[in-house]
Amino acid sequence: MSFSEIMAGSLDENFYIIINAAVAAVTLVFSVIFAKQVEKVFFSSEGALKKGVYYWLDNTYTLFLTLISIFPLLGMFGTVKALLELDMSQDLSVLQQNFFSALTSTAWGIIFSVIFKIVNSFFQPFIENQISNAKADLQKRSSGQAKRKSI
Repeated sequence: MSFSEIMAGSLDENFYIIINAAVAAVTLVFSVIFAKQVEKVFFSSEGALKKGVYYWLDNTYTLFLTLISIFPLLGMFGTVKALLELDMSQDLSVLQQNFFSALTSTAWGIIFSVIFKIVNSFFQPFIENQISNAKADLQKRSSGQAKRKSI
């Protein structure tokens, strides 16, 4: 059995990695949407930046970064789980197949981690710039309100 056949057959066994990938993709989409809203407000005269937009942007992007950092951990978890379920009394060929299937969890964790890290490299500068713009705008407004209250 080839590597690609083993990997293709193991996707259904690694549903938690697939679910993590789906949630990570959704949080990245929301991060980009919120960053676009911050950019729109920051570079126009449409009014003040809403504090909630900044917090949603910061929180969704932080969640995205957390999700992509746990892909290898999920892969190792799947491998350990599968290895613990090995029955050493089985035939050697069945044992070997189960062992290779166990290792596919780690492989999928690494593959998804690399893919999402590459995708993140395209969005990270824009999103982090909008987070810092929003933070600076909110700090400027809060210090302006503090000055008005003290007068």
